[in-house]
Amino acid sequence: MPTARRPHSIGRVKRFRDVGVRGLIFDALVAAGVLALGLTGVYELNADIAPVFSREADALHTLLTVLTAVPLALRRVYPAAAFFATLIPWMVDRTLDYPQSLTAFAVFIMFYTIGAELPRRTAFLIAGTTAAVLLLWTSVGVAFLESVTRASLLSTMISTVTPLLLGREIHERRRRVDALRERAERAEQEREEKAQRAVADERARIARELHDVVAHQMTVMTLQAEGARRIAAGSDPRVVEALETISEAGHGALAEMRRMVSLLRGPEDESETEPLPTLANLGLLVEKVRAAGMPVDVEVKGEARPLSEAKELSAYRVVQESLTNAARHGGPGVSAIVTLDYGKDRLDVQVLDDGRGASATGDTQGGHGIVGMRERIAVIGGEFDAGPKSGGGYRVYASIPVES
Repeated sequence: MPTARRPHSIGRVKRFRDVGVRGLIFDALVAAGVLALGLTGVYELNADIAPVFSREADALHTLLTVLTAVPLALRRVYPAAAFFATLIPWMVDRTLDYPQSLTAFAVFIMFYTIGAELPRRTAFLIAGTTAAVLLLWTSVGVAFLESVTRASLLSTMISTVTPLLLGREIHERRRRVDALRERAERAEQEREEKAQRAVADERARIARELHDVVAHQMTVMTLQAEGARRIAAGSDPRVVEALETISEAGHGALAEMRRMVSLLRGPEDESETEPLPTLANLGLLVEKVRAAGMPVDVEVKGEARPLSEAKELSAYRVVQESLTNAARHGGPGVSAIVTLDYGKDRLDVQVLDDGRGASATGDTQGGHGIVGMRERIAVIGGEFDAGPKSGGGYRVYASIPVES
């Protein structure tokens, strides 16, 4: 499940664990780097440019340099507080007209941080207002300080507005990435839930088919064995013993079958008594597909005759799954032809559609449905083939052995 994002606030925006150890170390290194640049300016660079400024570097200038750089270490946890904690000593330093140093990078970084970490309205309210104040303050400096020139107005605008807009772009990009990540997580969760539902539905269907087909045949076999045992009473003891063994094995197998069915079925499936479909229900299936908007023609060749329950059900499922796949993947205007060819010892089932086919959709028209049909036909000793046609569309073919 995607985790809910904590709302932004002007104060604390992120927890320390959200920034992480690496993030905190990185911010501390940034603060140390800016401090090193500032102190280098105090003791080396200022010697050449000091005459332009009103004051020479001293202990107060060094202290203000330290106070300007240190808040950068907490810029992502407390961006607003770090912003003003950086800005105030820097403005005091500039107002006192100390020689300018590279500590100004701290201001640039904090404007970027405000743009990247705070919501748009809050970011523009804080940083935009501050930038306007700095421009006004620089304008006053142009009038009264020799070290402040008109070019300082341009540099002030660039060093405040530019990082703010850059931070906003980074903020929006992160937001889009987070939205895409959450969407992907939701899609993955929905896919897993859909797969689980499909598995549960298939388990219920298998359980129903085991109960209605296999269990029915085993019941008939057991009853026949018990009847034969009664008829054979008093005859050869070996025949009676064999029939008793068959009857007991049948009862045991039925009990095991019921246990397997109960494991496959969920509690909600216990009351389901709908009979399993056969080829006699094919007309109703075709009418439903036609009503959904897909034309379907049915051709029957040879003399139709009833098959065993398992084979009737398998043939019906092949047609049902094939038509479902054609409607799902064939695209607009797809139609299908269902052919049942009753031979002497085989029933050939073929479903042709004229849709886009698997190659056009990047799907295998049904995915696990194709695998399920192949396995179902293999169980009853038949042959199965499915794939896209060379001229477009899709073909599903199953050959089912039948009794002569």
